[in-house]
Amino acid sequence: MYFKLCVLAGSSKGNSIFLRIDEDRFLIDAGISNRRIEKQLKELKEPNLSEFTGILITHEHTDHIQGLKTIVKKYQPKCWLTFDTYQKVRPKTGPIDTEFIEVAEAFIIGEVHFLPFEIPHDAVDPVAYVITKGKLRIGVILDCGQTSTYLLDGFRDLDVLIIEANHSFDQLLGSSYSYALKNRILSSSGHLSNWHTADFILATKPKLVIITHISENNNTPEIALSEIEERIDFDSKSYKPYFVIVPSKGRGAIISHSEMDE
Repeated sequence: MYFKLCVLAGSSKGNSIFLRIDEDRFLIDAGISNRRIEKQLKELKEPNLSEFTGILITHEHTDHIQGLKTIVKKYQPKCWLTFDTYQKVRPKTGPIDTEFIEVAEAFIIGEVHFLPFEIPHDAVDPVAYVITKGKLRIGVILDCGQTSTYLLDGFRDLDVLIIEANHSFDQLLGSSYSYALKNRILSSSGHLSNWHTADFILATKPKLVIITHISENNNTPEIALSEIEERIDFDSKSYKPYFVIVPSKGRGAIISHSEMDE
């Protein structure tokens, strides 16, 4: 089996993930421009979106769908999303070739299995995914206010976990953000802090962790990695995952089944 993935963008300004498993190619969210996606796919030596198996949308916030209108018009891809999310997205994009999904109901695209999980976030029906084929297991949690036993049980034994580490708690509290905005980010429908992300990693123990959606104002890649590793080292001397950090600007590393290249 061959797999390849790359976080094309991961920040509050735009989020999108490329995933290939054998000959099935997917885009998870399209929160950056179609032009930028096309450019990055060329850098990855991958075909354009007309040859993709499908696009999955986690929720309707602009930083996850802003490129979708142009993509839909140019390539007419099939998109998988919940009905409630579709109702929010449809007025912004125009007609979409859609397959509706339900939380906790597995579905297959091509030869790849997807299981959507309900997550708390201030969107109408946001989801996370566990993606499998054979023994390969990949988890994706982007915007999420808090984790739960439900998520912990579903995300164990992953080969790859893609997860947000949005903010450093201390950085956010000391920031110039308004009281209301701080409360939104810290709420159960907001975003995961570095510490919360570390706790989730410790509980699920994936082999490879890709840290994304790092705030440009209340975190840095260096702080995120430092706080997460410090928390993991404090609780476990035997578990040492491999980390890949996605910069707030630019794409992340290319990950494949046999090597880890920049």
